[in-house]
Amino acid sequence: MDYLTLKSQIKYLSEKLSRNPIVIRAYDRSGRSIFLRLKTAYGIEDLSLCLDAPSQGIWLSEHCDDVEKNSLIVRSLNRVIINSKLADIKLAGNEDSGEFDRVVRLHFVLIDEFFGNRSDYYIFCEFTGRISDIFFCDSDFKILDRVSRTSNNLVGETYRLPDSYKLINPNKADNNELLEAFSSVSSEWTNKIGFVSPILTKEIEFRLKESIDTNENRLKVFKDILAESLNSKAYLYKKGTKVSAVSSYKLKHAADSELEEFENVNDAMNYIEDSLVGPRRLEQEKKNILSQLNRLLKQKKQLLNEQFKLKEKYEGAEKYQILGDLITANLYRIKPGSICLEAEDWNTGEMVKIELEPEKTPAANAKKYYNLCKKCKRGVVEVEKRIISLQSDIKWFEEQIWLAENAENESWLHIEENTKTIRKLKNKENINKNKNSKNAKIIIKPSFEENGCKYYVGHNAKQNDQITFKIGKKGDIWFHANDVPGAHVILKKNEGTITEEDIITGAKLAALNSFAKNSSKVPVDYTDVNNVKRIPNGGAGQVSYTNQHTIVVDIN
Repeated sequence: MDYLTLKSQIKYLSEKLSRNPIVIRAYDRSGRSIFLRLKTAYGIEDLSLCLDAPSQGIWLSEHCDDVEKNSLIVRSLNRVIINSKLADIKLAGNEDSGEFDRVVRLHFVLIDEFFGNRSDYYIFCEFTGRISDIFFCDSDFKILDRVSRTSNNLVGETYRLPDSYKLINPNKADNNELLEAFSSVSSEWTNKIGFVSPILTKEIEFRLKESIDTNENRLKVFKDILAESLNSKAYLYKKGTKVSAVSSYKLKHAADSELEEFENVNDAMNYIEDSLVGPRRLEQEKKNILSQLNRLLKQKKQLLNEQFKLKEKYEGAEKYQILGDLITANLYRIKPGSICLEAEDWNTGEMVKIELEPEKTPAANAKKYYNLCKKCKRGVVEVEKRIISLQSDIKWFEEQIWLAENAENESWLHIEENTKTIRKLKNKENINKNKNSKNAKIIIKPSFEENGCKYYVGHNAKQNDQITFKIGKKGDIWFHANDVPGAHVILKKNEGTITEEDIITGAKLAALNSFAKNSSKVPVDYTDVNNVKRIPNGGAGQVSYTNQHTIVVDIN
């Protein structure tokens, strides 16, 4: 959005948040975005700060989905400004001094509850195209942290606005000054006149086609557009799902784009995020995660095939025992330096040719075959353990793939890297990045409440792990669709006895959130959550369980 549109949005937000809302917590969003959860006069609302096009800007919404990034700036914000008040929100530049940068300043005030000491903090959001950034500063505007590394403002230095020309303030300048500025070529207007952006320049040029192009007409068209921008309306131009522009004034030069009108810029930004950008980003993120999961699943299956081949090889243990016994029984026939022995296998009656190492004694050759027999027996035991472990991992990966395919928002998408295989397969950079995410706080609310029961549903590996081992307590009931990928479901009832009806409801939730959701009847296992155990070295949500009952539910 250009300066005029951003100004309209900041005016809306400053009025909406004029009662100094309290900061509950900061969260990460996808890409270069964060949001602040606020307790406002209207309830809990989220203030999004986004640096990525086409939804670059700041807007207020009823709910945002957080992702488990746990970035440095979010951690800094959560250490410092929780329970602070948002004192004001305004454009950072001084228009009277000719500063018309697309930079928003948020001012937070924190009062110490014990001593009453006041601390001031600031967030500067530079919505300046590709070199945008977000800075968190103390009361002296010293930068404590930032989102990216795209400008000259460094952590530890005092924040300063981007370098730019000092522009004419159209609200203060007289007509002669503006006429002189408009007498230059249109490409120079943005360097001389405040409010004028490249998109506004295009609009002035387009509207001038309807009249004679004079300096006076340029000024008149410009002032008409300024008046339009004060009506608080917002106009979104798009081609399919691609956003062309969002503006506080009509763009007649964008007539070839589809137009959506909104009551204000804030509504337009929510529409862009919820209906255009968010779904497209979700599909791309799904594609990326599914690509990783399918690659890891393929490698697990290859390892499993190798283990089956090893098992087949090791199952010849008895053969080596027989060969050793035949050598021992025929020691007297073996001459020094012999390279083989032909002897009758008393089990089959057939002649068997046994290879010998000529440099070894007959007894040593027999011992070699006995040792091979022991090795194969040990190998069979180890391989069977690996096969069971790999089969469990494959089942877990298939479940993660199903969960990712059915994710309804980005907060449901997650790849957990608990297993040794995943840690080896990911590069060092990704491992270090995800170490921080393990400390990210996950907040899971009940998905469904009925008859005094709360039902929790996990939508990814980490949520499954969270509801089963953090939310679930002894006496709660754990559900999972029988032998198919699906979500963990927890039933909690703080008062009263869990009834058969409660069990059926929990089982239906597990069935509906499973691979078998399109089946008419689905078997669902359930047990006390205390009977569910993590699989050692397994991925998050990878469990074994005992003492289960199975119920078949009809979900049609």
